Amino acid sequence: MAELPTINLALYAQTDVGMVRSGNEDNFLILDLSTGRSWTAGDEEPPDLLTYSQGYYGSLLAVSDGMGGALAGEVASRMAVETVRDRMLQLQAHEIYGKLPFHERLRLSIEEANILINGESQTNPAHKGLGATFTAVATVSEKVFFGQVGDSRAYLIRGDRIERITKDQSLVQQLIDAGQITEEEAETHSYRNVILQALGAHGSVNVEVNSLQLCNLDTLVICSDGLSGKVNQDEIMRIIHESTDFKSACQQMIDLANSRGGEDNITVVVAQFSGSGLAATKDDAIEPQSLARSPDTPTEVNWEVGAATDPLPASAGANHAPSGPPDDFPTPPESRSTEPLPRPPAQSKPFTQKAQRSTTELSRSGELTERRGPITAVFAPEDFEEDSHVTTTSLKSSGAKTEPLESRGTKPINSQNATATLTPEPPPSKIGGSKAGAGKEKTNSSDGQSRRNLLIIVLLMALGVGGLVIGGTTILKQRAEALAAKDRDLMLKRLENQNQKDALIGGLRERIAEISKKLQASNKKSDKKSDEKKREALNENLVKLGQRLDKISNIPSEQQQQINQECDDVRKELGKIEEEVNNLAGLLPSPEINRDPVKI
Repeated sequence: MAELPTINLALYAQTDVGMVRSGNEDNFLILDLSTGRSWTAGDEEPPDLLTYSQGYYGSLLAVSDGMGGALAGEVASRMAVETVRDRMLQLQAHEIYGKLPFHERLRLSIEEANILINGESQTNPAHKGLGATFTAVATVSEKVFFGQVGDSRAYLIRGDRIERITKDQSLVQQLIDAGQITEEEAETHSYRNVILQALGAHGSVNVEVNSLQLCNLDTLVICSDGLSGKVNQDEIMRIIHESTDFKSACQQMIDLANSRGGEDNITVVVAQFSGSGLAATKDDAIEPQSLARSPDTPTEVNWEVGAATDPLPASAGANHAPSGPPDDFPTPPESRSTEPLPRPPAQSKPFTQKAQRSTTELSRSGELTERRGPITAVFAPEDFEEDSHVTTTSLKSSGAKTEPLESRGTKPINSQNATATLTPEPPPSKIGGSKAGAGKEKTNSSDGQSRRNLLIIVLLMALGVGGLVIGGTTILKQRAEALAAKDRDLMLKRLENQNQKDALIGGLRERIAEISKKLQASNKKSDKKSDEKKREALNENLVKLGQRLDKISNIPSEQQQQINQECDDVRKELGKIEEEVNNLAGLLPSPEINRDPVKI
């Protein structure tokens, strides 16, 4: 029998507060989709997730860079990683959503995180303006999918080459694409911190998704801009190649970023893929394939029946890519339909819980007292509906300073349509704090924010790239209500019931298979004609019990009492059959005969 191809992961993840900030608003996610095991920045390092074999449902790695005042950035990045983790597990276990292509479930999970973060920002005054970038790398079989919102990055190291796979959703990237500036100029540009998308900034988000084929010994690196803004990609590859393990590689990269200022939080995830399930390294160009959002992907999530306003077609699953790996990773045998699927871990703490902030003074903060805070924002299309007569002349006449900013600051997300006259802004008296404007916690007035926003708007229009800004569509309008706490709890309860029902029925099927093997082995013990007839009758009874389990599996998981009763009856019948089989084979009674049934 041919051995199934394997894919092994070796990885490490690390986050650091940096040299200036007093709190860490970054987060990361490591998730084994086959077992439900996960690791985020708030968890203890799990040894069993540093090296493991990829299972049927694949893996997910991600980095999220939070932003927002009064530690809202920490809340946003935690909401991002926990929501995507939970939704990926829930969607793959769902009868309808589980038939969506793998990359569409990734996209939908990130969109879910956006609506939840936006809802928290709108309803909780303490978290007004929170948001987060999100860069995900999801693998299933030999395929890898990248999901991008914001300006955290994913790199691929293949042999002696390194390529940036994701594209920053930022102002300077738009300027680069338009031929206005070079990559080198972007590194020191005044508006290098202005991003065009973030989770939570607006009611909808456009998740950029692309894909690649993995090769043996490919290494993926995901990082926040606290690393990519200080360490270039060639240095990243060199450190990884020269390090003895990924833990030391992560530490060296963080140390290098800190030695160059460390003004931002720094997070990095490194993962290498190897095994017989991957093709040999190719010398071809690394060209990710862009995957547009499928029109069949629902825009509303309804955990009971599918999509409330945009349901999946009846043919879903027939005309869609399978939710699992391709044919060279065959679907597990019949038991797959009854094996329990992982369910999301319990949330460690509520999103609205007040986070603890470090009060430790960092040694480097005093060196940066003269830094000027960065001008940053996240935009939606409505932010650019300004009068068309605004020109570069008005920029010049405003008296605004446009010199490069030294600090690689953060990305507040509450931009507002600006109408005020632009005036220079004095430097802040103190550095630190959060990524949103709380670093601008120097009691900025809304007028000051408006002036900064207008400055950026005018610059965009003057350079002729305003039209390139990503436009959101009016999707996911009422999903906050569908994702209320009551609905989430109900869905989790149903998943738990279903998993327990499947585990109970699966255990009985295994019992039938074991007794069937014993029955076949009893042929060697006796060749009497009477025994042969008895074996046929017992085998027929086993087949009937298997058919009975098929009927039980169709009983809704909410009908717990009926399922328990039916399974108890099957268990008793199996006990009688096994006793007769043991007599035929001359075996002692199995200790499993009187095993207490599992209750739902």
